Amino acid sequence: MASTWLRRGASALLAAALAATTTTTAAAAAPARSPLDAAFDRAAGESGVPRDLLVAVGYGETRLDGHGGRPSQDNGYGVMHLASNPGNHSLERAARLTGEPVARLRLDTPANIRGGAAVLRDLADAQGLKAGDRGRIAAWYPVVAAYASAVDDATARLSADHVYDLLRDGVTGVLAARKVQPELGRFAAVQPAGAPKASLAALPEYGPARWVPANAANYGAGRSSRITTVVIHVTQGSYAGTVNWFQNPAAGVSAHYVVKSSNGEITQMVREGDTAYHARSANAYGVGIEHEGYVDNPAWFTDAMYRSSAALTRYLCDKYGIPKNRTGIKGHNEIPGNDHTDPGPNWNWNYYISLVNQGGGGAGGRYFAGSPTDFNGDELDDIVTFTQGTLNDVYVSTSTGTGFAGTSVKWNDYFGLTGETPLTGDFNGDGKDDIVVFTGGTLGDVYVGLSNGTSFGAGVKWHDWFAPGAEVPAVGDVNGDGKDDIITFTHDAAADVYVALSTGTGFGPGVKWHEFFSIAGEYPAVGDVDGDGKADIITFTQGPASASDVIVALSNGASFGAPQKWHDLFAVGAEQPRVGDINGDGKADIVTFTCNADADVYAATSTGTAFAGTTVKWNDFFCIAGEFPYLGDVNGDGKDDIIVFTKGTTNDVYVGLSTGTAFLGGAKWHDFFGLNGETTL
Repeated sequence: MASTWLRRGASALLAAALAATTTTTAAAAAPARSPLDAAFDRAAGESGVPRDLLVAVGYGETRLDGHGGRPSQDNGYGVMHLASNPGNHSLERAARLTGEPVARLRLDTPANIRGGAAVLRDLADAQGLKAGDRGRIAAWYPVVAAYASAVDDATARLSADHVYDLLRDGVTGVLAARKVQPELGRFAAVQPAGAPKASLAALPEYGPARWVPANAANYGAGRSSRITTVVIHVTQGSYAGTVNWFQNPAAGVSAHYVVKSSNGEITQMVREGDTAYHARSANAYGVGIEHEGYVDNPAWFTDAMYRSSAALTRYLCDKYGIPKNRTGIKGHNEIPGNDHTDPGPNWNWNYYISLVNQGGGGAGGRYFAGSPTDFNGDELDDIVTFTQGTLNDVYVSTSTGTGFAGTSVKWNDYFGLTGETPLTGDFNGDGKDDIVVFTGGTLGDVYVGLSNGTSFGAGVKWHDWFAPGAEVPAVGDVNGDGKDDIITFTHDAAADVYVALSTGTGFGPGVKWHEFFSIAGEYPAVGDVDGDGKADIITFTQGPASASDVIVALSNGASFGAPQKWHDLFAVGAEQPRVGDINGDGKADIVTFTCNADADVYAATSTGTAFAGTTVKWNDFFCIAGEFPYLGDVNGDGKDDIIVFTKGTTNDVYVGLSTGTAFLGGAKWHDFFGLNGETTL
């Protein structure tokens, strides 16, 4: 039987409907509402749950998609994810409160929204939320946490925090952003699941991840086979809901990692050396990565998710020697003995594999913020691609000042193996840029191929222990002697920075030049930002808009100085930052590419002590999702221009020349260069 408030609310709605028949003039003048809007309006009015809160809960669970009545992974239904499983009986609770049949609550969206509102109100009543407080969205935080039916308060916070993030940030066309500071109540003393702990046992294996262990009933200790495959899944549910479900002993399923849609946050739930129950026949040899979302709705597969997941997959491939292609990286649907369809037709495999091989962010990934590419010494920057894969060729197309030479020429036929990180720089000081590769992993070797102006020489080992494991290498002339040196960021909790100076024929010993700079999750770079002839180090914190700082540590020729904030809002989230002198004043500036549907390019020029406080849009359509941007002075006027490798099916190269205050529109400079999976600079 419905509770008293619900029956009264229904009577009030009926009375209002009858009264509306006498006010046809006013009704005719009212703007039309969508059926979904109307359903939320009715449910909010009936239950006393604030409408925007109700919408945010639904959006956080399903993005307001009922999926035709099909259940989520943990047997949740409809827009409001009314669940029926051993740990969550919100579906049955909604049926009891509303009097609606369970079948209708599963299939009918207005009924489902009404049921979700009823459950929220019932939870509010049980927690003693008073009538005078129900109009304040901030007061509903403990109720939203309870709606998650999580196994513990820490996991409940993941769900509630996400709902309030949606309320604060807004959702285009769905929710207007609002200033709201949730009243956490008893949750103020609770850390969200996966928050750092003192215990080493609580640390994830993959640095940027949270650690939230799955229930021991949902995985097996150890493995019966070596790891050979990364298996890509889609959760068919929300991020917080999936983390919660894998902690439920009744689930019988788990995965090693779960990736969040909105920002690419990662939670590790099973140790890589243990057998997660995620892919039947592949359990013994596969590492499973779950991605928040539903296979039939591509909106869940955000660029932030793709990039974060690709960095994780790259780390796994490097660690276990897995091929970075569709042989070693498979979908759940491709595993023998499975009846699943994920990741489904909306998963962009070409883009994903491109990111795995090319990087652009993430621990263990490649960070190409800038290295010089004038290979023939004519003061025009050229383009280079490392095929890696099975051939390991290096092709160059030199700049004519108005285009890249039409025929790409092989400059080296065995350099830069799969999984290694290639870069460029003038290491012997002859005015021609050379190629360098960092093997990383357990070898930590560094090989150089010197340029003679028409080809690169054979790779010669210049260092036998530098940038091991998943450290992030970079190139720059840090002591101002005219020869490029090598730099590595440990990019972990220690955040050390080591330098090995070039002698012209080799690199000297690695020496620590800084002991805390660019932690995991940030984007490190190198450039001479103060114009003194010595390259400095830069890190883009890459957080949300409130935490996207740019930090600089200047070189004195023997070490890097104290970190200084040079900009407080640049390269937000998954944007791709680059470093180069775009106005020709001898000081390196910063540029960021949104690389999304907007395809904007923003710049902040260096004053020598900071990057100009106001970020300025220098181009409003250059580098869409899946493409790879870079900087280089391709016409020799002293100002770095923007370059983009389209990859995909066209493999074109476009250039936007710098005027010193803006980048011109993109012009095609090459029509076939830099294929998917190749590394382009």
